[in-house]
Amino acid sequence: MGAEAVLRDLLVWRGDPVQVLVFSLFFFLLSIVMSKLCCSRRKSDSIRLGDPRRGHRWCDMDFLHRPTYCSVCEQATVAGQCCEACGLCTCSEDKCIKQSNKEFACKVLALSARTSMKHHWQRGNTPLCSSCFVCNEPCGTEPRLCDVRCVWCRRTAHENCLGSRTTRECDMGPHRSLIIPPYALSLKVVGWRSGQRAVINQLSAPADSDGWMPLLVLANPRSGGNDGEILMRAFRSLLNPAQIFDLTEVGPESVLDLCRLLSTHRCRVLVCGGDGTVGWVLSSLDKLNLPLEPDIAICPLGTGNDLARVLGWGTGYTGEAPEDILHDVQHAKITPVDRWKVSIGRLGLLSLSRPLKTIMMNNYFGIGCDALVVLNFHKTRESRPDLFTNRIFNKAWYLGYGVKDVLDAACKNLHQKIEVELDGVRVDLPDLEGIVVTNINSWCGGCPIWTTEQILSSTLDRTLSSSMSRSGSGDLCTMRNKRTIGSITPSSSVDAPSHMDNDDVRHHSAAAGADFSADDDDDDD
Repeated sequence: MGAEAVLRDLLVWRGDPVQVLVFSLFFFLLSIVMSKLCCSRRKSDSIRLGDPRRGHRWCDMDFLHRPTYCSVCEQATVAGQCCEACGLCTCSEDKCIKQSNKEFACKVLALSARTSMKHHWQRGNTPLCSSCFVCNEPCGTEPRLCDVRCVWCRRTAHENCLGSRTTRECDMGPHRSLIIPPYALSLKVVGWRSGQRAVINQLSAPADSDGWMPLLVLANPRSGGNDGEILMRAFRSLLNPAQIFDLTEVGPESVLDLCRLLSTHRCRVLVCGGDGTVGWVLSSLDKLNLPLEPDIAICPLGTGNDLARVLGWGTGYTGEAPEDILHDVQHAKITPVDRWKVSIGRLGLLSLSRPLKTIMMNNYFGIGCDALVVLNFHKTRESRPDLFTNRIFNKAWYLGYGVKDVLDAACKNLHQKIEVELDGVRVDLPDLEGIVVTNINSWCGGCPIWTTEQILSSTLDRTLSSSMSRSGSGDLCTMRNKRTIGSITPSSSVDAPSHMDNDDVRHHSAAAGADFSADDDDDDD
């Protein structure tokens, strides 16, 4: 009774200082506990996947490129819904969409306690010019919903040719070395009711894992011309949808941590974005310290794509077939790429340097007019992202800010405001407006620093970035005006001085400060 009386007396509001203090302390502790629980829940739910039990991943589609029939009513259609994972097509009628969710299974993400799986056959809408893998005759030639295709290995067959072949195990097709099969993946459901999500719980190598290099696709839909969403849809149909991640929904650290689950196999990571997105992924790898770090491939979606150019991945995405991109990833060779640590400090009293920040350089960093153009571009993009939806428009913005810089001449007489030392020797600077420290032979969207005769022919091959080399040398260039880049003659190499170190780390990030035109702000547009 005594405890009940005390509790009743405490709950009755009197407004005295002791009661105010007790209630304030209670709500303060309650807010701390709730914030910790929310953070823990977000962390455990960081790698979340769509629940396949809720049906297909529908997207609006125009079927003008091929004859298409609704899988439910079997009528021809020119517009409707298409599942981006399994490729099931329906007309725009709501009843057909609801019926297809009930009758036709989508790609299964995970199968526990199995070592193989059968074909997942889907009727109708076979690719153009496809042939039956049993009799080698053309498929889908009749003007109706006919023949079948496997959503995993992409094989097609006539319905009357299957017979006993329906029990044949699926080998995942030509990209089997990149696909995480459902029986190698384990999921668990977290959350409550409508907030339930499937998250990756376990990942193991399949029984026949010779040459298996599981691929993780990290896409930034906002890069360049916003082609990331289109590529994610295509890769979900070619790979396991659990391998595709949207960087606007989940951070790269959470995704890359999956590599820790495969202690005996090195993963490959396809970064769909600009050089800034690549730098973001590399900085996340720095923090994870994985025992087997993945090799990085690039699908260039940015505006400049300087790193992708020198590694042979092209100047930008121009609508290449996703199958060709996966083929390039499978057959790309490994090449080492330098990463540089750049320390930025400020001189204080008695000329003592005070370190402010440390960034990692992948491509280059600049001081002067080019950094000003990139900084203005970045500020405008952050405030009005709706104006930066096309690679051509992005370059037009760069041109506009470049013209503004020419007229304003904000970086005029930069040589009078800066000192440069190479190998401890001070360099006499000419009249210039910018300085660029380069690591690759591409600057500001493809401008070469060196002559073409000096470029090795091997750079024309597509390559994956691998472990860091220890060459310890870079190049320093100056911009004497807006149109000319001249190499400094006293010393064209920087032999890893104390303020710019070459690290023996596999991957490093690239971030931009307010005064530097690093690739994080320059190419991921």
